[in-house]
Amino acid sequence: MNFIGFDNYRKMFNDPIFFKALFNHMYVFVLNTVILFILSISLAILLSRKVLKERNFYRILFFFPSAVPMIIISVMWRSIYNPSIGVLNGLLGLFGLSGKVWLGDIDLVKNAVIAVMVWQALGFYMVLFMAAVMNIPDTLFEAARLDGASEIRQTFKITIPLIWEVVRTSLVFFIITSCGVGFQVVYVLTEGGPDRASELLTTYMYQQAFKLNKFGYGATVSAAILVVTMVLALIILKATEREVYEY
Repeated sequence: MNFIGFDNYRKMFNDPIFFKALFNHMYVFVLNTVILFILSISLAILLSRKVLKERNFYRILFFFPSAVPMIIISVMWRSIYNPSIGVLNGLLGLFGLSGKVWLGDIDLVKNAVIAVMVWQALGFYMVLFMAAVMNIPDTLFEAARLDGASEIRQTFKITIPLIWEVVRTSLVFFIITSCGVGFQVVYVLTEGGPDRASELLTTYMYQQAFKLNKFGYGATVSAAILVVTMVLALIILKATEREVYEY
């Protein structure tokens, strides 16, 4: 057995497939994070309002996908995306629109993966933020209304600042845990195809280590995943640092 030193790292930095997987990884997780947190915060604020009827029904409806294992979710969406018998193309046909090859089109596949990840995680983060919103004293909103503040102004001046630490912690938690979720979705839906258009660092690592038996190179890619995740988490912690408001 020979010591190869940093050969695998040199190989990785000269590997075009690695950089394609890195780009896809960043694209999927950045866009997924932005969409997921905007939607989950918006729904949490909306469903926390006592004037909304049937809000408990909507909470259960949105939370249900989060209680289902991601493998089952991915298999279900693979059927939904099926170009021949899938529900999605069937719905498009009802409106006179042509169907798409959702998982076979290099321009659509990453967004199709993001849609599944957002749909599955939305309810969990919505409930998390709802708990934070509902802990805010009603007297703060009553005082704001007496001062003539609109609902939008109350949201940006009271609600979001007071739940910001929860949002910040949730962002870091999501970045750290989402690599495994992304692997499950991509592996079930596309296995990184077509033409590696949906290849993530996690699926590329799995392919190298467990399909091609290149365990050393797979370990090198996994080290890159660790670095990318840590860098993203640190960037988020720094970018979201705000003054802490108490009530």
